[in-house]
Amino acid sequence: MDWKGIEIIVKREAEEAVNNILYEVGIKGTSVESVDNLIAVQDDPTINYFDEKILNTDPNISKITGYLPDDSDFDEKCQTIKTRIAHISQYGLDPGNYQIHIYPVKEEDWATAWQTFYKPTKIGKRVVIVPIWEDYQPSENEVVVKMDPGMAFGTGTHETTQLCTRALDRYIQPSDCVYDVGCGSGILSIIAAKLGAKKVVGVDMDPVAVDAANADVKLNDLQDKVEIKKGDLLEVIPKDQNADLIVSNILAEVIIRLIQSIRDYLKDGGIFIASGIIKKYVDDVKNHLIHNEFEVLEVNNQGEWYSIIAKKKEK
Repeated sequence: MDWKGIEIIVKREAEEAVNNILYEVGIKGTSVESVDNLIAVQDDPTINYFDEKILNTDPNISKITGYLPDDSDFDEKCQTIKTRIAHISQYGLDPGNYQIHIYPVKEEDWATAWQTFYKPTKIGKRVVIVPIWEDYQPSENEVVVKMDPGMAFGTGTHETTQLCTRALDRYIQPSDCVYDVGCGSGILSIIAAKLGAKKVVGVDMDPVAVDAANADVKLNDLQDKVEIKKGDLLEVIPKDQNADLIVSNILAEVIIRLIQSIRDYLKDGGIFIASGIIKKYVDDVKNHLIHNEFEVLEVNNQGEWYSIIAKKKEK
C-alpha cells in the first residue's frame, strides 16, 4: 500500500490541537518541528511550498507531519482535517494563516520515516523516551520508557508531555495511585508507573488511543501496574477510588471544565498536574483551581506551553 504525507504549517499555539485532529482521523503518529525560517503564505500552486527563498521569519510557527494510507477514504479525511483546523479558533486558539501540503510516500519510505524523526529523548534528570528500534543502554538511575511512535500521538517530544514528565518525577511517591486523564498513547501513564507509582489508570474516549496505549503498556511490561480504560474522562472510574495524583495533558478549556470532577476523584492533599495550557489561559485555570479549593503550587512553562501543579486542600 502507498501512503501520503501530510505537512501542516500552523501557529505554535494551535500545534497540539492540530495534532489531536490528525490523531482522530487516523494518523497514528506525528512529528512536530519548529520552523524558524518559514512563513505561512497564501495558497498558490506556482509557489514551492518549502521554497528556501523565504521572505520573512516567524519563530512561532510549527510544521506537523503525519501519514495516511492512500485509499478511498483519503480525500474525506483530508477534508475533515481542513474543516476542523478552520474551526480551531472557536476554542480560543489561533492557527494563523495555516498551510497544508500533501505528497506521495511509498510503503518502504513510510516504514522508515519515523526513524528519521525519533531518537532517544531525555526528559529531566531520569526519564529517557526510547523508540523501539533503538538499542539504548541506560546510565545509572535513568528510567527508560519504550515507545512505538507510529502508534499514537504522544511520543515525549512535545513540550506539554515534557512539562508533565518533570512534574511527575518531582511529585510521585512509591505508594501512589495515579489517574491519567486523556491518556492518548499512554506515555504519561507509563512514565508514572516507571517512576514508582503503585497503580496507574489511564482514560481516553478514543478506542484507537486505548488500543495504542495498551500496546505501549505491554511493550514496557507494565500490565500489572497500568490499566487503560475507554470512557469520557473520569466517568469510568468509581468515585470511591480516589487518586493520590491526577495528571491531565489536554486543552485548557477541557481542564477548566474538569476541575470540579477532578477534585471529587482526588484525595485530600492530592496533587493535580495539568498541561496543554497556553499563556492567555493560565490565569483562568488558576482561578478555577482556587475557586475549587486547590492550592496552586507551581506554574511552569516550556516554549509556548504552560503546566500548573496544584494541591487539593485538606478538609
